[in-house]
Amino acid sequence: MAQTQAAPSDPLQTFLQAYVQQAGLPGAVVGISYADGSSRFVAAGLSSAKPNRKMRESARFYIGSLTKMMTSVVILQLASEQRLKLSDHPARWLPPEYAQSIANAKTATITDLLHNSSGIPDYLDGDFFFELVGREPQHGWRNAELLPLIADRDAVFSPGSDYANSNSNYILLGYIIEQIEQAPIEDVFEKRIFTPLDMNATSFGSFPRDRDIARGYDDGDGDGNLEDVTDYDVGDHLADGGVVSNARDMLAFLRGLFADGTLLGPKAIERMITDTRFAGNGSYGYGVMVGQSDWGPVWGHDGTYFGYSAEISWFPDQQTGVVFLTNGRPLNEVPPFTQQLLPALFGNPFQ
Repeated sequence: MAQTQAAPSDPLQTFLQAYVQQAGLPGAVVGISYADGSSRFVAAGLSSAKPNRKMRESARFYIGSLTKMMTSVVILQLASEQRLKLSDHPARWLPPEYAQSIANAKTATITDLLHNSSGIPDYLDGDFFFELVGREPQHGWRNAELLPLIADRDAVFSPGSDYANSNSNYILLGYIIEQIEQAPIEDVFEKRIFTPLDMNATSFGSFPRDRDIARGYDDGDGDGNLEDVTDYDVGDHLADGGVVSNARDMLAFLRGLFADGTLLGPKAIERMITDTRFAGNGSYGYGVMVGQSDWGPVWGHDGTYFGYSAEISWFPDQQTGVVFLTNGRPLNEVPPFTQQLLPALFGNPFQ
């Protein structure tokens, strides 16, 4: 895949720099993949404030809930191999005590988990998980360890009757993957996604943090300032948000999923983006947000991780992918980066 370096006067560079400043972000990288297979990347701001280091196009970031797209891909691969059915109940793979104590585990389906329509409560609701993180900031959390945080809580609604974003759905999907494959989630993703797509800069998080990871900044204490929170593990090995990647690899993921057919067959992709649940401004398919823009449909996801934010978007009509990765969460109210980029990328839709 051909790649081009941004010129110093590149309008995309100028646009990204302005967005970073407007949002109050430390730094960011954007990657765009075009229909002809070419791609371009620009970086702005800082990857580290102390010591001061400029952001590089190859920098790695936590991608947060973009990980859910990968988890759903593996589930659909396992379904195509007939190692699970999307109509199965998660209780089938859970230890007996959790099959009983996790709400809706015996009635929700794998499809409900993918849809965020299971009614299973979110383990991130409340402060309990973050209190645990504060006590053990480098614990190395595993999907199985979060089952007690999901158990013994009331269901939010009956399975399939509504939509509610719950990270517990993807923790359970990750646990199921590990049970079926009898391997840690990072080994499964490496075999099924990262290696086939040559995503050499992509992995789950681990300690010690490597130098290629942009330092993550967040307002952890609520004082209105960003602090370096890179060394807090809020899900390094978790299937709802623990993947670290860079812009090049995430464009490879988009093309491998939606353009090249490397990861899934056309029927699985069709089901992934058409079997949806209403989710506010758009719909939610199988680990993918399905929306509509002035330039046609858009498939993708957004994500946050402690100190990081991310957007990934695929425009099927234009066969174009956009990835935006940043090492902070906006201090100021700004529209999503990709939304602001579209008129420059595709032109005025009303002309």
